[in-house]
Amino acid sequence: MKVIAKYQNKREEVKAKKQNAKIYPIYKMFSWDLLFFYSIQYLFLTTTKGINASDILKVDAFYPLFIIIMQLPSAICSEFLGRKKSIVIGNLFMMFYIISLMAIPGILGLIIANLIYAFGYSLKAVQETNLLYDSTATRGGEGLYPKINGKGATGYYVLDGIASLVSGYLFVINGYLPMFICLIFILISTLIATRFNDIYVNKFEENDISNKIKDYKSDFKISIRNIINSKRLKALLIFMGLFNGLLSIMGTYKGNILTELAVNPETFSIINAVLTLISGIASTFQDKIHKKFRNKTFSVLSLTFSFSIILIGFLLLSNLQNILPVVLILFAVRSITMSNYYILSERYSKNFTTPKTRARVSFATEFLTNIIEAISLFLAGVLLDNVNINYATLIIGLVFTMLLVWSLDYMRKRVGLKPDEYDKKDIELE
Repeated sequence: MKVIAKYQNKREEVKAKKQNAKIYPIYKMFSWDLLFFYSIQYLFLTTTKGINASDILKVDAFYPLFIIIMQLPSAICSEFLGRKKSIVIGNLFMMFYIISLMAIPGILGLIIANLIYAFGYSLKAVQETNLLYDSTATRGGEGLYPKINGKGATGYYVLDGIASLVSGYLFVINGYLPMFICLIFILISTLIATRFNDIYVNKFEENDISNKIKDYKSDFKISIRNIINSKRLKALLIFMGLFNGLLSIMGTYKGNILTELAVNPETFSIINAVLTLISGIASTFQDKIHKKFRNKTFSVLSLTFSFSIILIGFLLLSNLQNILPVVLILFAVRSITMSNYYILSERYSKNFTTPKTRARVSFATEFLTNIIEAISLFLAGVLLDNVNINYATLIIGLVFTMLLVWSLDYMRKRVGLKPDEYDKKDIELE
């Protein structure tokens, strides 16, 4: 299989790239996450579906593993479909995910839904970023990618803030009503995706499927070698896996903590809406944060967040009254760090890649970070089985602070150095 430019006329290619760049922020605003669902996800799974928080975490631990399992089938499908069709069909699988959550009861429904989501996400997520890179990257650089990607993220957080506010009230009327609205918004995302243009197309040859499987096996081996041999890549991915895990854990713990503090569904939705709006506002500063802190960006974001978790744990264990306002301020720290981290981590993991190595680095990123995240989520679920949310929050904060300090120290000696300070094999990727 060969990758060739779709447009022979340069003017048509530029026009197609401009259209992609124009549409992408709108598309990301509607599709980056599941609007109307995530703000009431904890309430829906615990109240409507009757699943407890520790089981949610343990089942969610399988999701990163499902992502790894789905790499090959989604990669084969995306090669034959191309970027645009992969994004469209991936969004359709997001619709199947929501439908399965509503239709299939209990933990089984959550597991099946996660499997469907993993395939849809694997099919569309990499192709979304690659499509934007195809349309904006300049020779030897990332071009307008971070600006356009950041604009879409900001729009998403604003829209999600509004959706979060509304969904709590809809949930009180009927637990399934926000889910139906979510389906409508995924459909809108799908329709927007149909307006994208493929910049490159794949020219197929004989035995492409068998060759793709061989290429996958080869890429898998090369990705593992890159992780082992490149200290820069390994250091970055270990940190990202740990921080991804902590963010995911606290996404579920947050719901449990608010329930422990007797927050009702309407207030729950208002809190999520405010936190989402804070994320949206904070995401507009991602480039300024990058320029201000440079090599210390991840240290500032991660340790600020982990210290906030420790403080929440101490507050929950104290006998103080009316701690909710302080807890909410500390939750806002998560919103600020999370919105900037997800944009910057995507940028940092790709900005030293070439078109040849980009797919392998993406694969290595998904592989290692998902394994670390899966282990973290499962252990956090086991912890919640054995201690209450107050102690669990403090323990998670302390343990992850230590792990993050270690990973940051490991990364400090291997990432963000001057070119002449690297060992050659640390920066060269196969």
